[in-house]
Formats: sequence, C-alpha cells, structure tokens
Amino acid sequence: MIQMNVFRILGDVSHTASKCILIWAIHSNRSAEGVSLITQVLYVAVFITRYLDLFWVPPSVSWWNFILKNFYIFSSPYIIFLMMRVYARTREREKAWRMGAYCLGGSIVLTPVVIGINVLAQNGTNFSDILWTFSIILESVCVVPQLLLLRQTTVPTVIDSFYLLTLGSYRGFYILNWIVRLASPEHHFEWRAVLFGIIQTAFYVDFAWVYWTRQRVKLRNGGVVDSDDLSRGFLVSRVLGRGEAAVDDEEAGEGPSPGIASPSSKRTGRWGPRGISVSADEGLLDTRPKAKARDHPADLKGRNSEFAEMLGDDASEDSQSLRNQTNGSPTGEANGHEWRD
Repeated sequence: MIQMNVFRILGDVSHTASKCILIWAIHSNRSAEGVSLITQVLYVAVFITRYLDLFWVPPSVSWWNFILKNFYIFSSPYIIFLMMRVYARTREREKAWRMGAYCLGGSIVLTPVVIGINVLAQNGTNFSDILWTFSIILESVCVVPQLLLLRQTTVPTVIDSFYLLTLGSYRGFYILNWIVRLASPEHHFEWRAVLFGIIQTAFYVDFAWVYWTRQRVKLRNGGVVDSDDLSRGFLVSRVLGRGEAAVDDEEAGEGPSPGIASPSSKRTGRWGPRGISVSADEGLLDTRPKAKARDHPADLKGRNSEFAEMLGDDASEDSQSLRNQTNGSPTGEANGHEWRD
C-alpha cells in the first residue's frame, strides 16, 4: 500500500487543479494565447515515460494513483488538440523550439549519469526506472519554454495567477511530502526526485516573484510579463538570457523613440513583435505609411487655401453659368421648377 499524507494529497490536488484551470481558461476565453505548445508536448513525454506501471500495477493497489495518472496522460494531448485544431494559439519562434530541444536533449544525456550514480548508491536498476529518471529530469525543465513564451507575448493570455500558483505549489507540497516520509518510520528518501523537484520548484518560485511584483504591465484576465520584469528574477533571467530582452523590446517598438525604426525591425518577417503571429496581416508592418515633412497639417492647409484662391473665380463663373442654364431650360429637370408651377 502506498503511503499517503496530507502534503502528498495537496500536491496531487494542486497538480490536477492546474490542468483543470488551464483547460477551463482555454475554453472560457476561446483561445490558447500564451500557452506553450512545446511545454505541453514535453509534458506528454513526461507522463508517458513515468506512468508505464499502469500496464502491470492493478488499479486496486491505489485507485487514487490510477485515476490521476490517466488524467495526466490524457489531459496533455487534449490541450495540444485544442491548441492545434480548435482555438488560436501563440506561434512560438525558433528560439523557443531550440530551448525545448535543449531541455529534451539535456534530459536524455543526463539520465545515464544520474542512473550511474543511483546504481552506485543502491545497486540495481531496470528499464522502467531509467524512464522514470528521465521523466523526473525532463519535468524539472519543461516549463522553461512556457516562461520564454510569456516573456515574448505582449497581449493578454489565458495563463493567469491561479494556474501559476497551483502548478508551482504542486512540487512545493511534494517536497514537504518527502520530508515527512523521511522523518516517518518508513525513512523513505528518493534523492533524484528531491534534487530535480527542488530545481523545478525554484523555477516556479522565481517566476512567481517576477509575476507578482511586475510594475510595468498589469492586466486582468491574463498577464503580460515583459523583459524588464524578467530581469529582476534570479534563475529565470539567467536561463532565458538578458541580452535577448533588448532585442525583444526593439521588435515590440519600445525603443528610445517611437518615430525611429529599430534595426531589428527588418527581421520581423511574418512574425509580429515578440513572436506573435500576424500571418493574417502579413506585410502590414512593412507597408505602414511614413510621415514626411511636406505632409505636415499646416502645409496641407496652406496648399488647400492657395488652390482654392486660384480656382475661386473660375468656379464662381462656372457655377453661375450652370444655374442660368438650368433655370432657362424648358424641362427644368435640375430644380423641379415646373412641378412647383
């Protein structure tokens, strides 16, 4: 029988609530704006490799685990389906895909190292244990593409504080659960889960600090966190980088002067500022009218006055001639004079 305590239950409830909140937010807003497709794909890899024991562990051992494991496995592909086929989503740029590849590749490379250390400490391993170790490592970093996307997104998103709170507290409660199990007569301690659980929690805590203390942008029904906000973070800013922030601000038109085009604007292409897809308005950013000195409103007014003076006499004579011709016509169709008679 699996040992359960209040912190383990709270952790599972928080994890489940984060999935439910995200699905509800996507349906409620009819949009997947701000949700990272890369992170959701990585979550699918995490859950599939971690919960292979569903094939040989009967549900009667723990119905709690059986239900939650199946929910995690099927909820992530469902979110991907909503993002790909149902609702509009943010198009992630090449850097985000590279970041996701680094997370996946780094987890694959690090897994044999961690397994080797664990074998030396406990003697023995198996295939399911290798996959479990890989899932623990990958889960600790798969949120990084989501954090990168939130920095690139300049419009209100479906990601809100409730989702971040429940997702971040999930591993926090699990750390307390591990402490309780270590102090109990069971004396259970899994150093791999603890180490990478702390790393995962550190990402959430650091980003939560940035999210809650941001000053430049605060919006209801979704939050926007810009590069200056992220620069205040300790861990997130070092992983995502500080140098990219300046480029993002220039692409977003937040340079020193709104009338001066930044050099990076030439690289916009089919992507809008900070990675927002503008494929429906492709080329719109490059065809905006440019203000010229001779198009100043005062100059336009002066030219209109001169034009009116030059044509004033001719226009008056033509108007008088037209009125005379109309009044003298036998039909009088222009003013309906015969109908009044």
